[in-house]
Amino acid sequence: MRFCPFCSADNADEATHCGACARRLPPPPKRRADPTRGPTAPAAAPDVRRPSTPPPRASTGAAMPAPHARSVELPHVGPAGVRRPRQPSPPPPPGTPERRGAGALRARDGADAGPEDGRAGGRADAAGEGGRADAAGEGGRADGGGETRAPSVPDPPPTRVTAADLAAAPKPIQLDPVPDVPDGGVWSAARYAVAFARARWQRRRAVKQLQQDIRAETAALDELLGVLGKQVRAMGIDNRALRAENAAIDAAEAKRAKADRALAELANREAEERARFAEISAEREDKVREAQERLEKAQAELAALEAQRRTLRDQRKQIERQQKANLKAADDRDAQAAKAASAEERAGLRRAAEDLRRDAADLDPQRQDIERRLAALERPIEQAAGKVAVLEQELDAARASLNDAREGHRHRLAEIEAEQGRRNRELAQAEAEIQRRLVTLGTIVNLHRIDAPEFAGLYERIDKLRSAIGAKSTEIDRLLAEREAYDRASLIRGTVAIGAGVVVLITVIALLAWLL
Repeated sequence: MRFCPFCSADNADEATHCGACARRLPPPPKRRADPTRGPTAPAAAPDVRRPSTPPPRASTGAAMPAPHARSVELPHVGPAGVRRPRQPSPPPPPGTPERRGAGALRARDGADAGPEDGRAGGRADAAGEGGRADAAGEGGRADGGGETRAPSVPDPPPTRVTAADLAAAPKPIQLDPVPDVPDGGVWSAARYAVAFARARWQRRRAVKQLQQDIRAETAALDELLGVLGKQVRAMGIDNRALRAENAAIDAAEAKRAKADRALAELANREAEERARFAEISAEREDKVREAQERLEKAQAELAALEAQRRTLRDQRKQIERQQKANLKAADDRDAQAAKAASAEERAGLRRAAEDLRRDAADLDPQRQDIERRLAALERPIEQAAGKVAVLEQELDAARASLNDAREGHRHRLAEIEAEQGRRNRELAQAEAEIQRRLVTLGTIVNLHRIDAPEFAGLYERIDKLRSAIGAKSTEIDRLLAEREAYDRASLIRGTVAIGAGVVVLITVIALLAWLL
């Protein structure tokens, strides 16, 4: 027998093409010849002579099996792609009442069979109930020329293809056929390598597309099974097969309810925390604003006092500078008077020096008044500076209190959010477990189907999806088998030929470029 790598069908040893998929079969592996023996010619079939005496009748032969015993049908060996000829239906055992319509079935089988089978069937029907075994024996002898025909089991009726099966069948994918193994030659091997590479790439893409379709249909199937489980839960159906899953779903729903309650409590805590923080924040922000206003007012008073003191100091400096200038000028006049030659000139210079000293002395009251005013400003300035320092401390304390309130609020919100995240994960796990359990429940109900009109549509859709997934899986297996079915020697030879051709082409181009 020869195995087809494309459809996994068995064929005869001499077949060149598969009888199921009509593809060309790869060459059989070469067997190693025995070195001790030379090549032998094929053995001739022995000439078996048929016995001249007729075989014993089925009614008289003790070694023959009973007419109603079921015989084993031998495998049909013939050319690939040729359908096995239909065998006539065996006659019913003697004494067994014939089923209604059996005669019509045999008549149809006789009409479908060849002319020899038809004659044998006609004689078998004409023999009557009492001689059915003899008539069958006569028909066998007339058909085989003395050979006894073994009774065979009637062919089963053809499978009816429904609309669901047609819908489940995958859409045909336009693919190039897998090339046949070349007989020989480098050019044929190169074409085989290119064609097989293209066919392999196409099948790879087709397998990926089919796998994506299977994933999508599997998700749709899980969704349908979940809907079926929800309907079962809604109808309150409970039996021994569903009791464990129903209990698990009840436990998961209890976890979900607990997580929902915890999340509601956390939401209330968060709302209360936000409201309390809003009040505290508003109060402390008011304190900060008041402290800042008082500080700004005190700083303004201090700045005014310091500006007044600075003005008085500037005036004092100006008076002192003027006095120094007058005294210096008076000294200069005295020095000039000492050097003067005439008495009048000396007297005039001395009078000028005295006038300058008198002007400097006249500025002393102003300077003293300014100094008194400066001394009077020292205490208010110190008080204002102390007040500013106290207000700055109060402002810093108010700001620190506000920052502490904000930090505490942020910390409490982080704790609440962390707890909410944990509860949300528990809720998501409970939801996922419920959904998974519902899918499992739907799977159990689909296996142990409950006759209810509410489930008929879901059953039909589930069957369609399962058929589609099975058909696509079979198609993937077939494509994978085709992708791996290649002749290694031809593929290597073709690849080497293509590589050599590319090298030669590059060499020729390089030589032409060098010559030109």
